[in-house]
Amino acid sequence: MSYLRTLNQVYQPQVLFFTIFLFPYAKLAMSSTANLKNLRVLLTACLVLVVFNIIYFFHVEGSVSESVVESTFKDHAVAHAMANQDNQKPEPTNEQPRTILRKYFDDREHGLVVISSVHGEVEDDDFETRELEQMIVKHKYSEDEKFEIITINAYDYSSLSQATPDTLLDGARKVAKFKEEFMTFMSNLMKTITAAAPACSEINNDAHYLAAKKEKKFPNREGRIPVYGGHWRESYKKEPVRNEEYLLYFFRPTETEIQALTDSHLKFVAEMPESFPAELKEIGQDESFMRGDGIVYLGGGRYNQLVLISISMLRALGSKLPVEVIIPKRSDHDIDLCSTILPAYNGKCKIMEDYLPELLTKHMKGFQLKNAALLVSSFKNILYLDADNIPTANPDYLFVNEPFLSKRMIMWPDLWRRSTSPSFYRVAGITYNAQHRVRNSFFKTDPKLTSPDGPSFHDCLGTVADASSETGQMMIDKEAHFSSLILSMYYNYYGPDYYYPLLSQGAAGEGDKETFIMAAHKLGHPYYQVNEFNREFGPVNSKKKHEFFGMGQYNAIIDYIESERKQDNAPEHYPEDENDVNTNNYEFHYHPSYALMFLHANWPKYYISEMFLHNGLGRGHKDDEGKRRRLYTDYMKSQTDLIDIEVEIMRHIKYWFCNRKVQLQDVPGPDTEDREKICKNVLEQIQYLQG
Repeated sequence: MSYLRTLNQVYQPQVLFFTIFLFPYAKLAMSSTANLKNLRVLLTACLVLVVFNIIYFFHVEGSVSESVVESTFKDHAVAHAMANQDNQKPEPTNEQPRTILRKYFDDREHGLVVISSVHGEVEDDDFETRELEQMIVKHKYSEDEKFEIITINAYDYSSLSQATPDTLLDGARKVAKFKEEFMTFMSNLMKTITAAAPACSEINNDAHYLAAKKEKKFPNREGRIPVYGGHWRESYKKEPVRNEEYLLYFFRPTETEIQALTDSHLKFVAEMPESFPAELKEIGQDESFMRGDGIVYLGGGRYNQLVLISISMLRALGSKLPVEVIIPKRSDHDIDLCSTILPAYNGKCKIMEDYLPELLTKHMKGFQLKNAALLVSSFKNILYLDADNIPTANPDYLFVNEPFLSKRMIMWPDLWRRSTSPSFYRVAGITYNAQHRVRNSFFKTDPKLTSPDGPSFHDCLGTVADASSETGQMMIDKEAHFSSLILSMYYNYYGPDYYYPLLSQGAAGEGDKETFIMAAHKLGHPYYQVNEFNREFGPVNSKKKHEFFGMGQYNAIIDYIESERKQDNAPEHYPEDENDVNTNNYEFHYHPSYALMFLHANWPKYYISEMFLHNGLGRGHKDDEGKRRRLYTDYMKSQTDLIDIEVEIMRHIKYWFCNRKVQLQDVPGPDTEDREKICKNVLEQIQYLQG
């Protein structure tokens, strides 16, 4: 192409000159036999150039679509330049291969279309690619199109790794050696953590909330911050501004206790490891340790029922990334899941107690194990999902696009504003200025934006922005954020006695959820907080509020694009408080464009017996009058316009527990009367949802 273009630029003026002037002159000169020979030579040269120009014209016209598409990608791409820089190959000097295009997101009503692209061979019958090429060309040259086209990376599955069970790895001795080295590393980490124990008694008790309970300056719950207070999306008019004074009011450690925690924190940060030992990583190569992208669940026992439903949905949505299910104890292991089902789904189980010292496994319970699961996992880049978290879209794209490419950690929001005490920032040695506002978490129509009570504390310099975190899903690069994981391990080890009240002060979901982002923030590591609201899904109650049956979390890629485009919304009205039955902002979204990606189905969970034999303990598919209902209402359907998620969940349950009749812990055995009742209930609910 380049040499044709150069020749054309040189000869086009000459061809034009010969065409206009030489032919008339030649006609007049033909009568002179003396010049006839020279004229024939000139005419021949002119005709050759004309033919060359015609050939070039058709060659360029035939390839204009490709060149326009390629240039348009460069104009609109927001993530390509940063994608996998370490793995990029030198740009070839010849033409680029064709690009396979797929429509990823289409919200033209709000001015946004997102197209995914990956280099590859475009088949002749790939009509979607050709239609999108035409759309891009039309968009580039049309002034009538009122939307923006953004391109993102599709996941390149050509080098996809396989999740290999430990029992099939080459060399049992190498496997044993790796586990031994990992156990040694974790044992040394535990010694560092316990050596930094706070020199004060535990502080998570009623005594530290007693003053707030007596003073009654702010609404409280036995001195604790209101458990469901500070709903971010609703922004109740009567809700106090969460300034420094407000967040210091509830949990009140003494100066002696703050100093003891400060000393402990300083000691641990000074002595904690900064990376996995080189020998451990070298030995771990045979287990593909610290390599590639993957999805991690924390399972075990009856959680395996939930994991199976989630992974089944994950694969149905097109995800191909390897999966690891971390099982805390060998007694929690299910043969059917780990040995039969997961290998067919590019998945494996890992037994946590094979990698962790007994001191850690005995001390850490429940959600505290999430931190250890992330360290034990083989993957370098992880999408972590709680067992009860069900994808509603293929999450693989998150790994190869912004914001993960630059931030290496993505956190999703909880329903509430942040309730972290300023005392935590003192303990962690994080400098803040409670009078220096650097952002606005209040919407531009909210009167609190100019409140005389001053700025919200977490809008101020040095603090972590609202909203609080919800870690039923999170993404992390274990190499870039290794020290964040280690520091959060310290927070979680001492969490129940010391750090959890400092981080949440009794608010909903108090636990490990703030430890990851706070560790990254303390260490100055980058992270991305999704802005789009966490959305509660559930039946509408007597106060005309949706019950918290499940939580919807939204696509971080679309959220990032909208943030970069400076697209945000503001409510027109605000409810007085949570008892206001006339006003709510339930359907209000932070950005004009959004896409649901996860359903954290946490209350009720899809425990098979509990849900289908005991109606989810009152929160199942039948209401108080025994009538069938949707768990997440029709509004969920409006968020997933391509599929009915509730129907799909039930179909997957029917397939595994009724058709395949899998045997898992806490599920009635196949061909039992209870299993028959379960399957009858499942089928009736599917018929109801489809009717």
